[in-house]
Amino acid sequence: MKRKKEVDDAAAGFTKMSKLAVIPQFEVIEDALDFLHSSFPSSAFTPSMRPVLLKSQLYALINDRTSVDKQLSQWQNASKIRLLKLEDETDESVAFQLAEDYRDSFRDICPTDDTLALYKRFSDFALNENRHLSVTKDSILKQFSDKEISGLVQVGALTIRSVGVWWISSPVLGRFLRTYKAGQRELLTMLRRKRFKELLLSDIIVRKSGKTVRLGHMFHVLAHIGAGTLINVPTSSGELIRLRSG
Repeated sequence: MKRKKEVDDAAAGFTKMSKLAVIPQFEVIEDALDFLHSSFPSSAFTPSMRPVLLKSQLYALINDRTSVDKQLSQWQNASKIRLLKLEDETDESVAFQLAEDYRDSFRDICPTDDTLALYKRFSDFALNENRHLSVTKDSILKQFSDKEISGLVQVGALTIRSVGVWWISSPVLGRFLRTYKAGQRELLTMLRRKRFKELLLSDIIVRKSGKTVRLGHMFHVLAHIGAGTLINVPTSSGELIRLRSG
């Protein structure tokens, strides 16, 4: 997969898109992925965060959900990405990181030599061996000791799904989720306060973004459109973002 920009320049894509007040459409899924990756506002976080992207955002940029699902599965099987389950049970609540970003997320937490070796083993395991969203205790104990598993839980590499089962996660996912959920709620609240539950995209993106919208309004618009919470309607005044009824 191509890398069009370095992480330090990640905010430029959404900034450019915001100025255009348009949601682009792509024919090639890899192009949409490159666009999202280069647009992620890594520098808005302290410390800087490796990009975490959403399946729903690809749905908003590609008019073929089946192709998106198929391509993500192929990339996962080829160890090019790591799929990450968010907290609810809807299919759209799946995030992912590029393999390089996933590995670097472990290096970014300043491990010791011993823990660095553990994190490398785990990232290899998560990318190359266990490509499922979760892992059972019996399965992971074949690769890691109880003490090592506890260490992986502490840094967010594993999160509890149920008794004896963990979600495969990333050290940055907890920070991402807190900001993501707050921004998602704020965008919905903004629209619900309007009489017709709608706003022009150009009006949304000029709204001041506080700490709760650290990812940027456009990040959340794409996530909501792809998840079906919002719809975008072309008008003579620009794209209208509307809360889906029912």
